[in-house]
Amino acid sequence: MTLYAATDVANFFIDYYSRSVDPVNLPRAQMLCYFAQAESLCRNGRPLFEDTFRAYNWGPGLTRLEFYYEGAGNMPIKVYKEYDPSIFDMEDRQLLMDVAIYYNMFSTSELQIMTYESGGPWEHVYSMGADLSDIDNSLIQEFYGRLPRIPDYKEQVKEIINTTCHTDLFSVLTKEEDSPTVVYSDNESTCSWE
Repeated sequence: MTLYAATDVANFFIDYYSRSVDPVNLPRAQMLCYFAQAESLCRNGRPLFEDTFRAYNWGPGLTRLEFYYEGAGNMPIKVYKEYDPSIFDMEDRQLLMDVAIYYNMFSTSELQIMTYESGGPWEHVYSMGADLSDIDNSLIQEFYGRLPRIPDYKEQVKEIINTTCHTDLFSVLTKEEDSPTVVYSDNESTCSWE
């Protein structure tokens, strides 16, 4: 059982999305860390990191990330200090990939709204008029434990490829030699042309 620094988990998402058209800003990093912590608590029965979320007026957040990225606002952020993705064991890497791919379908605003859910951990703490009070992991685990687990990223990628590549992209192909090859690796899946 490994406990990581909250910045390591944030760095995973920042690094993962740095190669996309939608790099991570501070609010998105906060939300992704929140959902990764919730998924770990429910799936593995343990937190990914020690830091405790606090009930900010805009939703759950980690004070450490607020401090390190102070003033970043909605601008894309870069990894904090040195980052080595190999620190994550296979189980935690799988969980982080599941979170990265699943929650990519939602905008940052939608993720934020999802944390405001009635009866949820943030609402429970914030409604008591206690801005910046800690959100206990047990509240997160209890609430999200009642919800279905997010799908395995390999299944998510297969679904994405099947719906986007096969229907939209493949339908315009006319020559057999122009067929794309789906390439799978441990970290990602892409359509490539041979």
